[in-house]
Amino acid sequence: MALASDDVHDASAQTRQDEAEFESVFLQNYTRVYGVLFRLVGDRAEAENLALETFWQLWQRPPARNDNLGGWLYRVATNLGYNALRAAKRRANYEEQAGRDALDLNVSPSPEQEAERAAERGRAHDVLRRMPARDAQLLILRHSGLSYKEIAAALDVSPNSVGTLLARAEEEFEKRYGTFD
Repeated sequence: MALASDDVHDASAQTRQDEAEFESVFLQNYTRVYGVLFRLVGDRAEAENLALETFWQLWQRPPARNDNLGGWLYRVATNLGYNALRAAKRRANYEEQAGRDALDLNVSPSPEQEAERAAERGRAHDVLRRMPARDAQLLILRHSGLSYKEIAAALDVSPNSVGTLLARAEEEFEKRYGTFD
């Protein structure tokens, strides 16, 4: 029993040491990481959230080598910042389109236009139903505004493969949509 108690004590001591090392890295690098992100995204709250996400990733998945930890932190922070900018741009585009659509709703489409839109939507739904499930899910998630990272997590695939899978799914959709009867 004394052996098990020693193991628990050693693990607890290691955890405290890991936490102390992490705190030291955090205190040494937070201001600079935050500064990089603030200059990139231009919003204090967003930069703070992204800086915290950067350090969360360090805690969850530290780099294999610590010889350039500062570089690793800046790379992760920059990638998170660019992802946030892309997401904001997508969101702005969707909101702008929604605004245009809302304005279009005030101008009643002709019955022919409405029937044509309904037919196109039905055709797209039918094509998606006939596609492999993962391909249809990829397209739906992407066109719902999810990032590659979010899609990868939702479908349990590598984030690096999402772009290729998405391109193939789009190609398959276009092929099926063009030959749909």
